[in-house]
Amino acid sequence: MNELPLERAPLISVILACYNQERFVGEAVEGLLAQTYRPIEMLIVDDCSPDRTAAVIEDTLAAHPTRHDIRFVRNQTNLTARGVCRIGFAMTRGDFIMIGCGDDIWLPDMVAEFARTWLEERVSLIAANAIYIDEDSNVLDRTFRDPLGRADDSFETLARDGANACCFGPALGLERDLYTTFGWPPAYLEAGDIMLPFYAYLLNGARFIDRPLFKYRVHSGNTSLSLAAERSRGTAALVIQEHDFYIHLAHSLFMQEELSRVLIEMPERYSELARRISPLLTVQTVEMAKKLVRTRRELDEARRTPG
Repeated sequence: MNELPLERAPLISVILACYNQERFVGEAVEGLLAQTYRPIEMLIVDDCSPDRTAAVIEDTLAAHPTRHDIRFVRNQTNLTARGVCRIGFAMTRGDFIMIGCGDDIWLPDMVAEFARTWLEERVSLIAANAIYIDEDSNVLDRTFRDPLGRADDSFETLARDGANACCFGPALGLERDLYTTFGWPPAYLEAGDIMLPFYAYLLNGARFIDRPLFKYRVHSGNTSLSLAAERSRGTAALVIQEHDFYIHLAHSLFMQEELSRVLIEMPERYSELARRISPLLTVQTVEMAKKLVRTRRELDEARRTPG
């Protein structure tokens, strides 16, 4: 059970987004059911999976008939992550919402640790370290970040490099105010786990928990660009890199637009922040453009070279 005093323990909402994960989703649901934190409400959303994902979820929940803090919704059409989150935020009540994926496994005190960090530091977004596992749930000799170090979760790093430790999408916790203020990032940006931390820094900040709190599954169906790049070689790897640099360039330009917008709307709040962050966004834009052009040249050369 969470160690927070009852009078300080707020309702935490959890959204589990699932799609084509019949092999893994049972363990994901069991991870939610094992959470020690209270009060909690959990919403599982199957995004119209064509496989047996929904059936596995129903069977797993049926084995826990006394749990009334968890609900299951099955979409009739595929709405993608944006649609799932829109449903999730509409159907939950907590001021802090955690979002997870149906192929990962949360450790029992994950929600409690997110809640403690949120209450103590009052940031708008939280991410956590992860243990990597394979398709059979075997632990790999790898974590997202070194758990013995202090991961860089500064706004400056995100603005300059296009990512920091908080840009880890498999599991994020965010204040409802972040979503109601900024909404979900535009679909063309693809990677919500870059803009959501950016928005968080415009509100109350973001934090990364160095301790691994969930198991991140590496498998052939994982859509992570970084994992896809690791599995690829030659021309295929260059294609993925080119797309990755394009996405980061689009993000850097959009970040500059958003920073300019909030500066105009609330100059008294954002003038000093803009003075510090805007030059770093320019550095990111220039560097991503250089990397994009360089990768395009390498890709064109590779395609011209026989074999």
